[in-house]
Amino acid sequence: MHRSGAWTTFAAVLIGIAGVACTDDGTAPDGVGGATTTPSARTEPITTESVTTSAIPGADPTAAPSTVAIEPVPDVGVPGIDSADPFCRAWSEFAGSFQALAFASIADSDPVAAARLEVVASSAVTSSAQTLADEFPESVASEREVFLDDVIGPFARRAGRASDELRAAGLAAGDIEQLGDVWLAALADAGVDDPEIVVAVPDGLTDAVDAATEVFAANVPVIAADPSLVTGARAPATLGYLADNCPDQGILAGNDAID
Repeated sequence: MHRSGAWTTFAAVLIGIAGVACTDDGTAPDGVGGATTTPSARTEPITTESVTTSAIPGADPTAAPSTVAIEPVPDVGVPGIDSADPFCRAWSEFAGSFQALAFASIADSDPVAAARLEVVASSAVTSSAQTLADEFPESVASEREVFLDDVIGPFARRAGRASDELRAAGLAAGDIEQLGDVWLAALADAGVDDPEIVVAVPDGLTDAVDAATEVFAANVPVIAADPSLVTGARAPATLGYLADNCPDQGILAGNDAID
């Protein structure tokens, strides 16, 4: 599968980010914290229409192979964001949000506008990070700590800081969750590579969002200038699991060819 250069992959953004600004000291969901990642050892996404059970982690290697259908990865939207598998769905929400927000931080000349999107999205990011921790597959349990602490941790920490600013601006937990739901709806509709993604903040929450955004933008660097998002951490088995078992087939982890 090939997408245009505007398709900003999870891994490609992390490798390309460079900056000198200091990051924040916010908190992440339980079990999540630290820095982030480099690409999986897998270099190509699954593009065939079927695989055998012997290729799926956890399958019985002595069993006769059987064909398992794989749906093609769509060219629009966020693959897997409506998955029935909670781990896959959370991954699509988390990595899809990262890609869209990272793209906005690069494409939008107004850093405050990019920060506003990140503030609105914050509870969706922290919630998906927590689900990834809660639903982590046993077959790759040896990588759980590095994946949660070093792969998704830094972005989850940023989101935790943004949610803290919303609380400081007077919003209740339900209000912050509502903003996250609005973000996910807009993300699912627009996809990860829309530089003009529009999120309609519900009436009554605008002033608090604006106040939180002002503080967040003043104290936290844009994604494209946050050095904490660039590390040498690796979780190849986990990213391989995602590629083999989730609807995005590795694309959201950077296993895609970019024209």
